[in-house]
Amino acid sequence: MKQLFKIAFVGLVCCQILSAERLQLYIGNGSSEGISKALLDTDTGVISEPRIVSPAVVPNFLVFSQNKQFCYSTNRSKHSDGRSSLGGVSAYLRTADGTLVFLQSRLTGGKGACHVSLDRTGTCLFSANYGNGKVSSYKVKVDGTLSPAVSVMEHKGKGPHPHRQKGPHAHSAYASVDNKFVYAADLGTDSIEVYSLDVRSAELKSVTTVACPPGSGPRHMCFSQDGSRLYVLNELKPSITLFECDATTGGLTLGKTTPLLEKGVKDITSSEIRMSDDGNFIYAANRDLKNQGRDSISVLVVDANGSLKLVQTIPVGVWMPRHFDITPDGKMLILAGQKSNAVLAFHRDPVTGILKTSGNRIAVKNPMWIGFVRP
Repeated sequence: MKQLFKIAFVGLVCCQILSAERLQLYIGNGSSEGISKALLDTDTGVISEPRIVSPAVVPNFLVFSQNKQFCYSTNRSKHSDGRSSLGGVSAYLRTADGTLVFLQSRLTGGKGACHVSLDRTGTCLFSANYGNGKVSSYKVKVDGTLSPAVSVMEHKGKGPHPHRQKGPHAHSAYASVDNKFVYAADLGTDSIEVYSLDVRSAELKSVTTVACPPGSGPRHMCFSQDGSRLYVLNELKPSITLFECDATTGGLTLGKTTPLLEKGVKDITSSEIRMSDDGNFIYAANRDLKNQGRDSISVLVVDANGSLKLVQTIPVGVWMPRHFDITPDGKMLILAGQKSNAVLAFHRDPVTGILKTSGNRIAVKNPMWIGFVRP
């Protein structure tokens, strides 16, 4: 009997060990110290001391290739006038120990590069430039390096906000699920620019401009699993707007806008949106511009019709939650607190979607992006 108990106990411990996972946690930032990496235990939420794995200047947004062999980040370089900065994207090779080896940089053709993404094949890269409303595309070569910008699309227009919408501010660009179109959110013009994508060349061509609610300030987006719906996170009026996608034309039909905060709340903007892998939940981060402790994450349930219902607003305990991501096993959400110089972990219930603080955090200078790679 004792022997059977011992075997059962050892088996239980082994199962617990196997269920735990240690992920490589990469952190982009708004400083010039470089891209950082730490280790995350997905059971406990404990994060190891981070270390710099590649020098970089303002790597505030990153994306990894599907096989995790290559990484791409935004960067900035000084203009020849010595005063203004130029937007750029950098390519890195990821080595066996997780170090990122710099390969190359390309200019974006704009200013204030703030977002990069890959198409569904991993052979086209897109960048968004907040400073002057330009979206650029590049062809990704077999060795991970990039062609010069193939297309540089310049947005036009403005919005009603007296300070934030005096002109175009491209904030993100994403390939559609079928990879036929690219959707670019422009905070300054309250619009989604739709482009057709030639995967062979990475060329973009303008298809249509879709209006968003006035003064909303569209920032980032996510698609439903089948690509039939697009959820747009509005920065200036914290909310999520649902659009129905036309797979043939690339057009969008405006649906319901779901507020993330109580009516009348001021001086809070939204920063990031993420859908769970099962498509059942959407998460959005909200930033308190006045540093009054109102920073939070909103948790929303997605029903069978694609509609959203807010089920939790959890305080995050850091100032300016800039970016977050959910671990591949769905058990943790890791958040970058930009102004608090901290990265922290939340437990996540995969069934209910509800978040719970873990108490685990690490110090990182000006963190602005979170991503995971399995060792």
